[in-house]
Amino acid sequence: MTHDILFQMISRSAIRVMVCCFALGGAGLAWAGDVTAKMQPKIDAYKKQAAAWAADPLIVKAVKESNATGPIPMMGNAKWRELKESDPVVKGLVDNAAGQIVTKWMNADAKGINKIVLSGDKSHRVAFTSMPAVYLGKGRPNFDTSMNDGKVWQQGESKPDPSTNIDTVQISAPVKDGSTVIGVLLVSLTAANLQ
Repeated sequence: MTHDILFQMISRSAIRVMVCCFALGGAGLAWAGDVTAKMQPKIDAYKKQAAAWAADPLIVKAVKESNATGPIPMMGNAKWRELKESDPVVKGLVDNAAGQIVTKWMNADAKGINKIVLSGDKSHRVAFTSMPAVYLGKGRPNFDTSMNDGKVWQQGESKPDPSTNIDTVQISAPVKDGSTVIGVLLVSLTAANLQ
């Protein structure tokens, strides 16, 4: 067998293996979806709702109190990922007063909203409906845009939420004390409900 023939056989086998792997693995991949013109009016209504929730006196109070004490000492994203939903630290952020109100809001629209996360000025979590993938959200557009620019932010496409794995369009609204931005309220919208 010549070198050229052997190379062709190996190349063909490698291509078959790659095609097979792509076919098997590709079925489980989730791809980002465009936000369509049909979806946008629903998202806009949720953005108004998120801004109203961010102005709720209980939410503002919770963020102010959390900012005064600061992030949990020694808690970074790596340590956060080691925690379970049942950990007292995590449960405390679901069960506190702000956690209870955001859970009430989410449960009132369970088809439309799959997660709400409230963050303080250091991007640390103040309350949430379910454990987010990270404890510190700085560097992510959902936190940075609302915190730094004081604007409601919207994700440009749907994609799986990192902690719920539900196809989601995220929005966020600044939490303000007067005119000063003190935190961010993130709302994950279930993409299927926006169609």
